[in-house]
Amino acid sequence: MELYTEDLVLRTVTDNDIDEVARMWAFEKGSISIDEAHKAIQTMQSNHKKNQHGYIYHLCFAVFEKGKNTIIGWCGLDGKTSGKLHIFYLIDSGYRNKGYATQCAKKLLAYAFDEVQVPYVNGGCDKSNIASYRVMGKIGMKQIAFEENGDPLFFMDTDLYHAHTT
Repeated sequence: MELYTEDLVLRTVTDNDIDEVARMWAFEKGSISIDEAHKAIQTMQSNHKKNQHGYIYHLCFAVFEKGKNTIIGWCGLDGKTSGKLHIFYLIDSGYRNKGYATQCAKKLLAYAFDEVQVPYVNGGCDKSNIASYRVMGKIGMKQIAFEENGDPLFFMDTDLYHAHTT
């Protein structure tokens, strides 16, 4: 599966991407082994099979700049962790401040609401992550609360999505 933005390709990974997955799976902590990368790919593929119309169990995309084969981050939608669908995006530090997280987030919302037709998407970020906080606002998510530790929580339903995109 592939989704396209102005500058990016968001796509599911295969065994052909094993070296890149090993390099970038835990990019903020360092690389993982080829065996761990293979297991990660298998888990992602298994999770994707659980997605269906109106429901996303877990969907993880590798983020690539158009025309390049280097993974620069990860993004997706996770409904398995808390039972509520959450958006996520992580961009490698060398590629930040280019609008890539916003492009990923917009495309994920379009896919979730227009294609899969989910009823809502949640979001959140660390209270000190100002850039992620701004992305949530740019894509039209509404801040609805704070975690006990002060981290903001965001929400978007179908009505908010369509109001923001029309």
